[in-house]
Amino acid sequence: MRVRSKLADVEFRFGSIERKDNELIINSHPDQAMKSRVYVSPGDVLIALGKMITSPAAWVFLLGLPYFHWRSKKSKGQD
Repeated sequence: MRVRSKLADVEFRFGSIERKDNELIINSHPDQAMKSRVYVSPGDVLIALGKMITSPAAWVFLLGLPYFHWRSKKSKGQD
């Protein structure tokens, strides 16, 4: 997953996922130079799900996921 902002352009690779109290903690992959942790609250998940459910772009992406995955793999192989 690529995270882009005015502050950084970072490739985030998922590592371990754990739950602590009321939060989900997503750790970066151990091989990443910049170690990161993402803290996800129940409210964050509900907001994200609500946005996804009401977004036509998210539905197109979800339904087209096999095609987009294939196309992504194909384009990376041609680089």
